[in-house]
Amino acid sequence: MKRFIPLFFMALLTLQLTAQTTLKGTVIDASTNEVLVGVSILHKPSGVGITSSLDGNFTIKIPEGNQTLTVSYVGYTTKVVPVNISEKKEVVISLEPETIGLNDLTVTSSIAIRRKTPVALSVIEPIDIQEKLGTKEFPEILRSTPGVYATKQGGGFGDSRINLRGFESANIAVMINGVPVNDMEWGGVYWSNWAGLSDVTRSMQVQRGLGASKVAAPSLGGSINILTKSTDAKKGGAVSYGIGNDGYEKIGFSVSTGLTENNWAITLLGAKTTGNGYIQGTEFESYSYFVNISKRINDEHQLSFTAFGAPQWHNQRSSYDGLTIEEWQKQPLKYKYNATYGFDMNGQRKTSAYNYYHKPQISLNHFWTIDDRSSLSTVLYASIGNGGGYSGQGFDSSDKSNWYGSSSGIPNDVFRSEDGTFDYGAIYELNQASETGSKMVMSSSINKHFWYGALSSYSTKIGKNIDFYGGLDLRYYKGVHTNVITDLYGGDYFIDKTSRPNLTSTAWKTKKLGVGDIVYRDYDGYVGNEGLFAQAEYNKDNLSTFLSFSGSNTSYWRYDRFYYDSSNALSETISFLGYSAKGGANYNLDEHSNVFANIGVISRAPFFLRRCFPFVNNK
Repeated sequence: MKRFIPLFFMALLTLQLTAQTTLKGTVIDASTNEVLVGVSILHKPSGVGITSSLDGNFTIKIPEGNQTLTVSYVGYTTKVVPVNISEKKEVVISLEPETIGLNDLTVTSSIAIRRKTPVALSVIEPIDIQEKLGTKEFPEILRSTPGVYATKQGGGFGDSRINLRGFESANIAVMINGVPVNDMEWGGVYWSNWAGLSDVTRSMQVQRGLGASKVAAPSLGGSINILTKSTDAKKGGAVSYGIGNDGYEKIGFSVSTGLTENNWAITLLGAKTTGNGYIQGTEFESYSYFVNISKRINDEHQLSFTAFGAPQWHNQRSSYDGLTIEEWQKQPLKYKYNATYGFDMNGQRKTSAYNYYHKPQISLNHFWTIDDRSSLSTVLYASIGNGGGYSGQGFDSSDKSNWYGSSSGIPNDVFRSEDGTFDYGAIYELNQASETGSKMVMSSSINKHFWYGALSSYSTKIGKNIDFYGGLDLRYYKGVHTNVITDLYGGDYFIDKTSRPNLTSTAWKTKKLGVGDIVYRDYDGYVGNEGLFAQAEYNKDNLSTFLSFSGSNTSYWRYDRFYYDSSNALSETISFLGYSAKGGANYNLDEHSNVFANIGVISRAPFFLRRCFPFVNNK
């Protein structure tokens, strides 16, 4: 025992005196060389761990000699890195995504790289989406991003709104995997159409202001690029269930084959979300699905088929029903109050603010590694949308305006019950007492679209320091817009008094319409777009510069079945040329600080506003 005790204390002392040395390093994405934030770096023998900083850097103290670090990050394959601390005290660790084909997708569709591309850029990492999104709606995760204002707008499911540097979505280029999704007619984005996209989103890039982008999609306020998940490299699956307030429930699943021996891989995801809504009378039901099928043909060629969508319906609080703060305070539910929530004479729940839509996107991507310096990525895509929302119609303008729950910030008291709910029963009484048919009817404002496009991007490296990107952006769009009566509200028929000055026949003035008949509008809007883009980047040491150009031709025409007879229904085609030129430079002062500047000019085609359609010049 006397001999053992000194040996024991000497062993403890030896452990304490083991040389500790500081190791510095940087963690990057293997495909883009972009730094990764919040990566876990662990030295298992000593139990010492650290996470990478905003610049992807880390500093860790470990014993000298041959050691191993375990590096892990959400969405990436865990990597065990051997290091010899006595030989090298700085390391660069690259992580591979744990999904097949994501490298190719990231290379071709990323709009910028932090601390390299000279633009104001924020990236929402996979770990942020996993830990912070929860039951929030998709755009709300962007609230913490500088320059972004996000709100629920009316408060209904999916009725979110985003402003980027003060610009609305019509002046923001929104892309999914680099493919533009802004409406081809009015330029904006209905986020409810993409309500389920959060289930399949891997990361998000937000570039503020004019900047570099590898598509011919002009943007003034900035760009939002959403990168979806690809095919999981690992075989397996998962089931999830979540609950929240106001009856919120969500169930989802995912399953993947992993990469088979024949180099095929399939991943499926699905989810269902239901709830009563935080705002009074805003019930909703939403589904989301995602499928990716990838085939690695050889080292040079890979095919990937992706399809995703989010069919949904939800009751809304109309944007027309904004009350003053004083009026909100008078209501029993205060800010939860919904001025269009109400019942008919039988106590049946009724609403004049209802929305339903399904806008799937299908794409086929081919990635060709031409050589160790060049690659070509081509994607063919299609989106066929179908849906609409309630649109109250009236015999005259005052009857139509009575459908709104409020006017000038004050609740509309024409059809208002004593408990504050909207009195739909009174509309039945009004229509039943009328001798000229229904004074007020409900219709469904139907909006379908057929959108097809092709996006091809070529990239190559010129010399040691110049990267070149160039490509083609082609789009064709047809929007079908009509309005169909869904409820006569107790009346026998409805006469649509909408003025139609371009029709030679006057039969519409006395035609008695019923459920299923068309009112207010019936036309097709067409948009064609051809674009070219090119960008060159120079990178050396701490300096990075870029210069990009894009040009496009946008053509509009329309076929109107409502305001014109068949001989004059087709309008002339009007085309507009657009262009953009951008340039900038970035210099990294040190590992924490950088300075950059950029400047650009932009000109684009005007929007094809639906509100103005009746007044365009037709042949």
